[in-house]
Order: sequence, then C-alpha cells, then structure tokens
Amino acid sequence: MAMASCVQLHLVPAGSCCSETTGCRGRPAPALRMICRGGRQRSVTSIEVQRKPEALGKNIKSWMCVRAQAQPEGKNVNETEESSESVMKREGVAALTVGLVDPEVSTAAIESVVTAAANSSAVTEEGTTATNEESCITEELRSIYATMREWKWRGYSIAYTVHGSGPPVLLVHGFGASIGHWRRNIGVLAESNTVYAIDLLGLGASDKPFKFLYTMETWAEQLVDFVKEVVGKQTVLVGNSIGSLACLIASAEAAPLNLVRGTVLLNCAGGMNNKAVTDDWRLKLALPLLWLIDFLLQQPSIAGRLFDRVKSKDNLKTVLQSVYSNKEAVDDELVEVILKPAETEGALDAFVSIITGPPGPKPQTLIPVIENPILVLWGDEDPFTPIDGPVGKYFRALPETNPQVQLFLLENVGHCPHDDRPDLVHEKLVPWLAQLPALT
Repeated sequence: MAMASCVQLHLVPAGSCCSETTGCRGRPAPALRMICRGGRQRSVTSIEVQRKPEALGKNIKSWMCVRAQAQPEGKNVNETEESSESVMKREGVAALTVGLVDPEVSTAAIESVVTAAANSSAVTEEGTTATNEESCITEELRSIYATMREWKWRGYSIAYTVHGSGPPVLLVHGFGASIGHWRRNIGVLAESNTVYAIDLLGLGASDKPFKFLYTMETWAEQLVDFVKEVVGKQTVLVGNSIGSLACLIASAEAAPLNLVRGTVLLNCAGGMNNKAVTDDWRLKLALPLLWLIDFLLQQPSIAGRLFDRVKSKDNLKTVLQSVYSNKEAVDDELVEVILKPAETEGALDAFVSIITGPPGPKPQTLIPVIENPILVLWGDEDPFTPIDGPVGKYFRALPETNPQVQLFLLENVGHCPHDDRPDLVHEKLVPWLAQLPALT
C-alpha cells in the first residue's frame, strides 16, 4: 500500500532522543529524519528546528525535534486510534499534529510546519506547564543565555554576556566549560559589579575554527583585547582552572597598560594540560601514557570515538562527580552546560588541540610580574590540581613571600569552587572586591 508521511512535532526533554518519546525506535519515515540532541538520527538537509524553540512560545523549555510517522496515504493522523490530544496527555509533553506532507518535502515546507505549529492551539497551557516542569534549565541560566552577545575578535565570533553595574569583573571558565558554568555567581556578583562572562575561543558558544592551534597565550590575548575593546576600564579577572592561568598570563601581559585591577584564581591550573606539571612524581610515572594519548588523539577515528565516549551523559556525570565534592551540585543543568558546546561543530578539533598542545607558561614565572592584588581560592578536595601537588604547594606558600597575594583554603570543595560551593566563594570574593583600590 502506498504510504504518505504525517509530521508530528514533539517537545522532548533536553538531552533526550525523540524516539524515547515517540516510540519510533530511531526509524523515521522517508519524509523527514529525526533531528535530536542525541545525534543518533540527523539530517543536514532538514531544518534544525531544535534551534527554534521560540516558535512555540517563550515558555517552552525543552528541545524540539521533528518526526515523520508513516500513515496510510490520504489518511489524516487525527483519524488514527490515538489523537494528538491523547498523545499530549499520555506523554506529559506538548505534542501535536500539523498535517500531511509529501515524502519529498523541502526544508521550506518543514519551516512552514514549524510556523504553523506556533499558531496551533493544540499546544495547551497544560502541556506547556508539564514541559516546564521537566526542563533542567533554571530561570537564572535562561536569563544568562537570553543576554548573550557577540564580539568579533580577529575574525572569530566570541560569545559573552554582561549583567549589573559597578566596577567591572570578567569571569573566565575552565576547560570544557562555558559562560553557563557561572550560573550560580553572576547574579550575586552583579549586585555590586558590572559582571562580564566570556567564552574562550574554541569553547562554549564561541567559534571553534578548524585545525586551530589553541594556546594559553592566545586565550590571554583574547582577554586583554576584550578588556580594551569591550569593557574599556580597569577590570578584575576571575578564572577557574585553565581560565585562572589565562587570567594570570593576561594580568602579566597587561601590567604595563594598567588594565587589570585584580586577579582571582579558583584552583588555578599549572598548564593547559598535564604535561606542564613535570615536577610531580605521579605525573612523571604517567608521562609515557600521556605521550601515548597524544599519539592516539592524532588519529581522527580514535579521537572521535574517545570524544563521543567522554561526552556521553553518563560518563560526563561520572567525571563531574569525581571533581565536585558537593555531589548535589552535579545536576542535569550542569551536564547540559558542559554537553551542549561539546556537540557543536569544531568541538572535537578543539578538544584534541587543547589536550595535545603546548602547556603554556607556568604560574611560577607569571606571579612575579603581576603587580595587582591576587586572591587565591582553593578547594581542598581537588583531584586535578591537589593542594599537596606542586602547583597547590606553590600557591599555598605564596602569601608568605608576596604581600599582594591572599589565599583561602575551602574545605570540602573540589576543582570548581564557584559551582561546587558558591556560598563559600562569595563569602571571600565579594568583600575582597569591595576593598580593592578605586578605579584609576
């Protein structure tokens, strides 16, 4: 019997494959191919409607996908045993039928389907509420994403956001993270500061150029230029992990320009990757393994499989729980913050380049050049840069020889103090910012 295709639009919980809701088992009809966050079924020729959630109204909080369902030719889906209304009630998400399309449907036709869906009364308030309840994105993070801006730097698109008013502060994330990792901090800091948060080139929502050689120095140049071109005032740089190291390099480079008012380091990394810490006996033993990993990552097929495994939801959550002391902070929203940028074009190249690239300058060579005040906050349960490792020991002893440096050890906190225990970070950071010398 000849078959046509009807299109159903489903709202799917963030990070899920639409087959989990629609029951299509990943075998859509020829008219359309699934477009979903899981990436198991994608079509480069079909419009990616998951990027247009606003088509169903500002209150929709889930990702969307389109599914083509086989139906007897000429038969409307509303004539089948289960109506759109009953599907919506059964699934607990908004689902509706928007009509029949030809198997050779064009992307323009798909877009018209999305437009029609926006005007459909089938998406009821009840369905929207159910979807909202299932969303893992909080209003705080949603408001951050809603204010994202673009800055052109050396021809590349750089994502940033700005909130609040007062002396400027620039937040710089770590490896694999993005602006969203400051979800628990921007609101608090914006009460008394103009808070900027930026995505480093190759990470977050910033461009990820193909075959680009990422270095710590390049990121530092990005920060210095951002302060000069966008902020336009003396700025306090706040970084986590490799973001801290980028802030240190930027502070050192900007010293003659008087651009940096203070530097805040949250569990500062010793380098862009582990090859920097050569004086740790634990890493010396692992050096042959690190060289092997570098070699394997240069093989595209191996790198792709490894990256896919690393960014799977279950593995990602396990890794995050290993570096967070407060396990409750490792929620679905955090997983989404890390996962979303990892699924964008160029993310694999950036991952390989950062892991295999040069480690960059060490903190020990940068601190003596910096003249502005430095606040160091260190989680005592960090497995990546432990306080008893070479980098941790250096920073722990630093206040004894450098009066510009203050250090606070945060108990029961992991590698990302600002998200692990933001209350402890704010307790030290907010008054420290308030006592800094006035802007010059």
